[in-house]
Amino acid sequence: MDTAILTFTANSLDEIVSKGGDWQWKLNADRARTQQYLVCSSSVGINRGNGFLVGKIESVNPVPEDEKRFIIGISEWAKINIPNLWHGYRNPVRYTNLKELGINPSDLKFEKISKDTASPSNSLTIAAAKAGLAKHYEVSPDNIEIIIKC
Repeated sequence: MDTAILTFTANSLDEIVSKGGDWQWKLNADRARTQQYLVCSSSVGINRGNGFLVGKIESVNPVPEDEKRFIIGISEWAKINIPNLWHGYRNPVRYTNLKELGINPSDLKFEKISKDTASPSNSLTIAAAKAGLAKHYEVSPDNIEIIIKC
């Protein structure tokens, strides 16, 4: 039945693809592991509420820094552009199916997640730091600047 988890995420398409999944979710891990697809909708900027990614779920694991939060790992991903996919649900994680979301998986062109470029879940990237700070301060990641001095 093409079961899916729909997330309302501050993580970008590039961050999700490079990390190999969407992260920092409080969810029912046992239920999440029975789902086939991850569908991401943006919680930031001018694309707020728009669906931008469908991934094939391969794992649901605790985030090393916080065992109560999880990363939804994906093995393949496809870019989508569905305006207003998020309808203001109370919880930022919603269990659903692709048909209900108006997504036909046979219309999608999936690409494999490169294990060579996917970041380990416990490493911190500039993109992840910007996303985390943006979420904490409720601003767009584009409004965060990080300077590294050596």
